[in-house]
Amino acid sequence: MNAKVTGELIRLCALQLRRFDVSDARAAEIARVVERVNDAVLAAAAHNDFNDEPSRFAAVLAQLKQPAARR
Repeated sequence: MNAKVTGELIRLCALQLRRFDVSDARAAEIARVVERVNDAVLAAAAHNDFNDEPSRFAAVLAQLKQPAARR
């Protein structure tokens, strides 16, 4: 499942978890960033197994940030 991260979701999380009100515009900006990070985490998770070293997580995210090499 890869549901879209929306501004509404961000606003609800901010209100419920932090008791913080976020404007619609700012929530939409945050949603775009959260969705990119979430997509990167899901992509990295697909290449990891239970026995992977947790410290490699940041390296994998940095690697995924780079454009794929053309063949």
